[in-house]
Amino acid sequence: MGRPAPQPLVARPPAGQIQILAPGVRYYPISGRTWQGEPLKGHVVEVDPGQALLEVRVAVAGDALGNKETLSQLAARHGAVAAVNGGFFDPSRGHPIGSLVQDGQLLATSEILRTSIGITGRNQVQFGYFAPRVSVRFGSSGPLAVARVNTSPAPGGITLYTPAWGERAGSAGDGIDVVVRPETEKSNRYIVSEIGYGGSPIPGDGYVLAFRGEAVAEAAVLAVGTPVILQFDWGPGWEGLKHLVTAGPLLVDEGQPVLQAIMEGFRGSVLEPAPRTAIGVDGKGQLLLVEVDGRLKDWSAGVTLEELAYLMTDLGAVRAAALDGGGSSGLWVKGKLVSRPSDGRERGLANAILVLRQVPVYLNGKRLFFDVPPVVDKGRTLVPMRGIFEALGATVHWDEKTKTVTAARGGRTVSLTLGKGEALVNGKTLPLDAPARAVEGRTMVPLRFVGEALGAAVSWQNAPPAVIIEVKSVDQLR
Repeated sequence: MGRPAPQPLVARPPAGQIQILAPGVRYYPISGRTWQGEPLKGHVVEVDPGQALLEVRVAVAGDALGNKETLSQLAARHGAVAAVNGGFFDPSRGHPIGSLVQDGQLLATSEILRTSIGITGRNQVQFGYFAPRVSVRFGSSGPLAVARVNTSPAPGGITLYTPAWGERAGSAGDGIDVVVRPETEKSNRYIVSEIGYGGSPIPGDGYVLAFRGEAVAEAAVLAVGTPVILQFDWGPGWEGLKHLVTAGPLLVDEGQPVLQAIMEGFRGSVLEPAPRTAIGVDGKGQLLLVEVDGRLKDWSAGVTLEELAYLMTDLGAVRAAALDGGGSSGLWVKGKLVSRPSDGRERGLANAILVLRQVPVYLNGKRLFFDVPPVVDKGRTLVPMRGIFEALGATVHWDEKTKTVTAARGGRTVSLTLGKGEALVNGKTLPLDAPARAVEGRTMVPLRFVGEALGAAVSWQNAPPAVIIEVKSVDQLR
């Protein structure tokens, strides 16, 4: 048992020091003393998960495994309200150390036994050990277990490689690869499209199953055209899972600090005082994102994992777990990094946990993110002009003198002027319900109007709220 804290490490500040970032999202700094009497400073974001348009999600650097971005870069390009660093990762390769789920898609698995943090579609946070079961069926055959997802090939099993892994499946020349794609364009039925022998290209609309060792015999009897069904089971306790990162250790359970860092494989210098990040849930169901600065003389010494557990209970957590720490620790609030990196500058991360408040926008089924979130004005959704025009494949010209933007795509042209209640579409003047305007240094344009002017079909989805854009290729417009 760890020794009890002689006094609370930190206290919640007076209401006057709490900053409202968005409806249901609050930020405040914390300060105090460690058990050794060293200075302690950090930052907290509280999130009411039930607020409309609020979303807590995992973001992946560069939108694929093996990339790194700073917390500021990740938060800014998603238009986040707040953000903290996510799970552990290999600093040389940028791949997660542990499992990773984003938007209900399993991006990586690991045999590591550490606490994972899951987020449901309703922004509820779950804690526990994550051991998903993945299986594949070929034709009428029984299910075959998939041992790994987007990591080094299982020596005697099946490994799944998705487009999130990169261009090619791992380890060429030492097994059989089964390449799987939809039977036809936009089909929900998948078939074996090709048989390879290691390092096969991963199709953007499919995946590769790499058979190695004893599993090769299962692949040897397959033929092109064989139907394929891939199945995922998150396991008990993970119902409704949408996002997940593996981190740990567990810090608080049923309102009490728990000391299981060593049990989860944390050893040596990792147990010493350091910058830390944690995520928790309080008795009211609010989400707590907490960062503690560390290794900064006369500012903040950092805390041990034991102290972090007690600190989370000081803040009201009834369940909590640590995220990655050390030089990766960071907390970003509405346009700026409020934490102080122990390295003197931000470290590139593999993933982060973001808090968003925005109307989701989907283009041909893919989520679009903008550095300035969409704005609703008089029932019309406005988005950053360059972001939407580039997503639609349009060429963009900005006339600074007249404050006019012109976009062209597939023989269609639309021009809008800041503050003007009309636009020019293929030479014809048309009225605007919501004129283009400037928000946070970005020119915002009405999404439905410009989308339809450039040949897209734009619709509003009520439950959950979202803007849906369907667009054909430029060749199909002609």
